[in-house]
Amino acid sequence: MAEAVIIRGTTLSISVTSDYHRAFLLITPPQSGECTVTCEEVIKALREKGVKYNINEEEIKDILEKKIFINQIAVASWTQPTDGVDGSIKYKFPMESELVPQIKEDGTVDYKNLGFIRYIPKGTVIAEITPPTEGQCGYDVRGVPVRQRLGKAAPYKLGENTELSEDGLTITATENGHLAYEYGAFNVHTTVTVNQDIDASTGNIEFAGDVIVKGNVTEGFRVSSSRNITITGNVSGASLEAGGDIVVKSGINNSTVTAHGSITAQFCEYSKLTADGSVTAQMLVVCTCYAGAELNASKAVSGGKYTCLNNGTAGSLGSKNYAKTEVVIGDNAMISEEKAALEKRIDEIDKQVLQCTQIVDFLNEKLKQFKKLPPEKEDMRGKAIKTKYTLQAEKKQVLNRIKEIDERLAVKQFLRFDVRGEVYPGVKVIISGSTYTVEGEMRRVSFHLDEDGVLKAMPL
Repeated sequence: MAEAVIIRGTTLSISVTSDYHRAFLLITPPQSGECTVTCEEVIKALREKGVKYNINEEEIKDILEKKIFINQIAVASWTQPTDGVDGSIKYKFPMESELVPQIKEDGTVDYKNLGFIRYIPKGTVIAEITPPTEGQCGYDVRGVPVRQRLGKAAPYKLGENTELSEDGLTITATENGHLAYEYGAFNVHTTVTVNQDIDASTGNIEFAGDVIVKGNVTEGFRVSSSRNITITGNVSGASLEAGGDIVVKSGINNSTVTAHGSITAQFCEYSKLTADGSVTAQMLVVCTCYAGAELNASKAVSGGKYTCLNNGTAGSLGSKNYAKTEVVIGDNAMISEEKAALEKRIDEIDKQVLQCTQIVDFLNEKLKQFKKLPPEKEDMRGKAIKTKYTLQAEKKQVLNRIKEIDERLAVKQFLRFDVRGEVYPGVKVIISGSTYTVEGEMRRVSFHLDEDGVLKAMPL
């Protein structure tokens, strides 16, 4: 509805849309005489009628100057609000990890390394967040604010071992671990649990944290961890390596297992076991085993070679078919083997030094005879002299090491290996360089050195 304002016979008809988005002016001049209304008077009339915002003064001046009468003209309009922009989140990793064979440097494809583990170090940015904007409110022709739509924050969840930065712009990993998208969030697991067999569907597993495999490790595959490994099933024809302990709740067969902690299994057959700590199993059959601490087999040790630097126990030792079984206790036995290898190396060095000496002597004679050697012969002479000095320096180091070993061997280690059941012929026990060979069946004996340093089998 238009409202009229009469100024000196001129009628100003002012109308506003129902939403107050626009205001219109229609000027009707007096029936006699000219319109003498000024721009300031028009603006004052608009304000009195509630039109206070964004009045177009230039438009009003144009109407009055050009005498544009009897036409309804918009002289004020609203400012539309600017809606806020919703926030967003950009993940740096796909939610689903794709298992694909790895391409080697030589261009061949490694089908056993599929990228099952997505390892990320602490501090890795997992997601970047763009915050929402507020936008800007508008105003209608009355000057009343028109509220804008506020931007909404991007939805997200913080998973295990992740955190939001202080400025709210990034999500980062707080631990080294395996990245997995679960339950609506990225999680960084310091322990990886594989709920299936390690086979062609998973590829090899390599992780800088604990690994739990709820299944078997099948032939040709490998599990590696910087910490501990736990296998609930069997390990067959496979490889395990851990910076900590390895626990196999079933058996190990025809596999290579290396732990910088201890190894524990139900049974081990035809495998190579190496542990900085202890090796513990019910049965050890035809294995090559090294334990930096104790060796314990509650049922049997049968066939193979077993070395431990501390005491050991077994339910039985050897087998009825006289399987060759060797048990080495203490590092004295090991350094005795090292000494034998070093002495063999001394023999090799002496032979090589002799060959170099013969070459040099021969070429020196030729040099005296002809005053000059061909370039290739001079090169041969130089290499022989250099090799001789290198070998002599190596020999000096080897002899020093042999001396150290002899000093250590002079100190006997009074360790023991106890057998609670039968001991069969074919068994050899070595402690501190002393050897005991079992020639007849025995039962419940302890192998250890007596007061004189003689290795004996004493009744338990």
